[in-house]
Amino acid sequence: MGKFGWGPRGRHIGVSRMMSESDKSMIATAKLVASQRPRGKLSGFLVIVPCVGYAVFIPPIAAKISPFRLRLRLPEQVWDDGAIFSAYFVKEKRLVLEDVLVWQQKPVWNTTSFAERWKLMGEFLTMLHPDSALQGLTIEPAVYTSLAAISEPDEHSVLEFVPNAPNQKRLICLMSNETKTPVIPSGTSLVAKREATMGPDVFSVWRGEEKLGLGLVRTLAISRALRTATGTTIPIDAVWNKGFDKWEITKIASSL
Repeated sequence: MGKFGWGPRGRHIGVSRMMSESDKSMIATAKLVASQRPRGKLSGFLVIVPCVGYAVFIPPIAAKISPFRLRLRLPEQVWDDGAIFSAYFVKEKRLVLEDVLVWQQKPVWNTTSFAERWKLMGEFLTMLHPDSALQGLTIEPAVYTSLAAISEPDEHSVLEFVPNAPNQKRLICLMSNETKTPVIPSGTSLVAKREATMGPDVFSVWRGEEKLGLGLVRTLAISRALRTATGTTIPIDAVWNKGFDKWEITKIASSL
């Protein structure tokens, strides 16, 4: 993965980003398809590891699951070459494949249109025969359609717009409902706690004994203050960030 620039320390890091106002004109004119995905499900990687006989699903850092192996029956040439796909895992024991990143030792995400990459996905799925060791896990492709045919997502899903051009991240659009924006009453104390199993820079936001979710850190100053703070709980101020659907940590009391 590092060879082709993917992964937590890779050049690209992920295959998607949040949609901004400046993207709207591009969406109106560019060739793209759309999909709906479960809210909060981030893309990880399905890696066909060359010459070892198994594949590995590597979840995003913020996921609450660990990497796991999958035994697949594939032609020998696929095992020799290896491959990398973007994918996400849902609780119904489904692994959803959404794009091809590397195929036959070529970085196709960087050089090939999405339409051509999706043809490669079809070839892979035709060759794929899950092993019985998957124990009920199913592997399936994501569903894409035209913008006109897609329905408006509910509170449990988000829209994704996928450009056809190579080397273009998919755009995530959250359909926020203003009346459902979480509000913290004035005077309520919040704290951050380290999520040690997810990485050194991952923190969750708590109100008393209630976990509100993973915190969003957007500045280097906040990140440094969290990492250098002592104690198991760190007093903070936080606001709800609609764009990222998370509590954004804006101030650390211990850094004052």
